[in-house]
Amino acid sequence: MPEQPARRSFQTLDGLRGVGAFLVVMRHVPGLFGPIRVPESFLAVDLFYLVSGFVVAHAYGERLYAGGFVWGFVKTRIIRLYPLYLVGLLAGVIMAAASMLADPHSFWTPMKVVECVAVGLLMIPRFPGLDINGTTLNGPIWTLLYELIANFVYAVAIRLLTTWVLLGIVVVCGAGVIFAEFHYGTLDVGYNLTDQWAALTRVGFSFFAGVLIYRWFGTREFKSVWAAWACVAVLGLALAIHLPGGLIPVYEIGMVLVGMPLIAIAAGHFEPDPLSGRLFSFVGLISYGVYIVHQPLGNLAVMELRRFGPIPSNLSGVLYGLVFMAFLVLLNWALDVFYDAPVRRVLRAIFMPARPAPATAKASAP
Repeated sequence: MPEQPARRSFQTLDGLRGVGAFLVVMRHVPGLFGPIRVPESFLAVDLFYLVSGFVVAHAYGERLYAGGFVWGFVKTRIIRLYPLYLVGLLAGVIMAAASMLADPHSFWTPMKVVECVAVGLLMIPRFPGLDINGTTLNGPIWTLLYELIANFVYAVAIRLLTTWVLLGIVVVCGAGVIFAEFHYGTLDVGYNLTDQWAALTRVGFSFFAGVLIYRWFGTREFKSVWAAWACVAVLGLALAIHLPGGLIPVYEIGMVLVGMPLIAIAAGHFEPDPLSGRLFSFVGLISYGVYIVHQPLGNLAVMELRRFGPIPSNLSGVLYGLVFMAFLVLLNWALDVFYDAPVRRVLRAIFMPARPAPATAKASAP
């Protein structure tokens, strides 16, 4: 096992996650952002997997390698993800209920909602034989199952994951990424029953590339506010860029296999000043919540706004999107303070109680 560096917060990586989450909001709720489109923002999923591999290796690699922590790690990851995941499902139910109330002949019926919730509670994005699933309520939740799969493979096999084995996984999955791009004409795949293999190649490459990047570069740290902000800005531009059709396949492959790993290496190196660091940490903290609730709540906002007339499609319409993003920030701050953090504390106390310290014999009196 490589030597573990001192614990760090990796605030610039938090900033990357925050930018990725808000660009995904713009992708999934385009009706609130006027003419602005961010066509490559789905690649934020690959970034999330990459950062997850880096952070998991940093936070848990040493304990997992020492042995005896696999089941504890499984519980830790589920406790981390599940409370807000339930909020995401609830947001989907609210959107479905509002749709039924607005139009009794809409797609949704009470039985369909029950079916989606039943499957969604298992964190299964798509279930063979079912036309509707948890992702029908809330599309972005499909990514979580594959992240958990990568997490658990890492935990179980960590003693086998030498540098050469990790390189082999990255090469094989990278080849799968290339094949998926040319097979489907895009890397925006993995959420259908027919292309779940592509989701495994995406998470396999990015997660284990993140582990490798941590092992090779996780010990080096430099303070540079400008470099930290440059990492965030470059990622934002890379996910929002508009390209001619012929360049898109090469660009998407290049970003996943080379571009985002390089951005992550730089972000892992360069840490911002304290003020920027607090901002990056905050957006990183709420990024998962933003990701998990934005689509159903955004669709609900669009549906309600259209009751009062068309939403402007010019730049003035962007104001709606900015207000919605501000709402997401406040909502997810409140969820963290009043729901997610307290619930996770309770779950940890129930399922992961602290072990009592071993008793030590007192020295006898002379």
